[in-house]
Amino acid sequence: MDNAMESLDVKDSAAELDETDLAITHALQIAPRASWTTVGEVLGLSAVTAARRWNRISRQGTAWVTATGSPALWGSLCNAFIDVDCEPSERGRVALALARDPRTKSVMELASGRDIHVNVITRDLPGLSRFVLDHVSRLPGVVRVNTQVTTRILTAGNDWRLDALPRAQRSRLQSLAGEAAPRTAAPGPLDAPDRELLLALAEDARLPVTDLAERLDSSQTAVRRRLARLERTGAVAFRGEVAQHITGWPVTSLLWARVPVGRRRQVCERLGRMPDVRLLTATSGETNVLLSAWLHSVDSVLDLEDRISAECPELEIADHGIVLRTVKRQGWILDSLGRRTECVPIDPWCDLPEGAARFH
Repeated sequence: MDNAMESLDVKDSAAELDETDLAITHALQIAPRASWTTVGEVLGLSAVTAARRWNRISRQGTAWVTATGSPALWGSLCNAFIDVDCEPSERGRVALALARDPRTKSVMELASGRDIHVNVITRDLPGLSRFVLDHVSRLPGVVRVNTQVTTRILTAGNDWRLDALPRAQRSRLQSLAGEAAPRTAAPGPLDAPDRELLLALAEDARLPVTDLAERLDSSQTAVRRRLARLERTGAVAFRGEVAQHITGWPVTSLLWARVPVGRRRQVCERLGRMPDVRLLTATSGETNVLLSAWLHSVDSVLDLEDRISAECPELEIADHGIVLRTVKRQGWILDSLGRRTECVPIDPWCDLPEGAARFH
């Protein structure tokens, strides 16, 4: 990324997006690779205006479009949540080292109970063992590591949307983008060119096929065919991301809970319908459900717990945490305002050399 992004004036970049900016961002959440002509027609803008506004937003790091493996693809690999406790003086350095590891999807610093919460994905359980035992546990300043393996991803953050467009415009974009089209197959193992394409899309998922082909030193026909297959099989998930502080939901809350195994499916279906829930997974360990929510305020944490208790009386909340800072989200390192600064694409197939702690 351009170094200028890191030196943006905080006052200017923290300004909220106007209604047109939010509408464009919402449109790209629904149809991430739609042409500017399509976006403009739906929103009543010229293609030039839509592109110009998005380029400004994107350069500021306030909103962006990325791509990762889909929940279905990740579910075929090994996902886990790792809680890391550190020496106080090393906390920031450890968090950044973990964020710069391509096996991590997200890295958060928490207010209490846990110093750092990490979502990690590896190609298999031995890969997770190497990551936890041979890498994380040996980082300078780490004093304790606790791991919960994800047994199923129930709700994923790529389904989360801004509420900036009326129903008619949302429906039209969904139709044009084919968002509701049925998948013709299930994601299978990706070969090396597929993985390279996925990593190339992480930095900018709106890159045209011509640019992707140049970056990958491949033909446009081959790239177009591979991209179509990744989309058709549901292996790739395109995500329109926004700096959290401007969304109206600036607070992230994590909840660890226990649900009777026989009631887990019904309870999780109810939890997944709550609009502020971004991530919901079944996990191994002392608790068997982990939930992440974006909320309007810290006070809303109690409201969320009350709603969960009312709608899911079988669920027992074992612990909750408030996120102080999201260091990395879905392959992007963020600044203190949640703006993107550095791309570290998620690469479960990458095993770093032993002891390669990426302190900078």
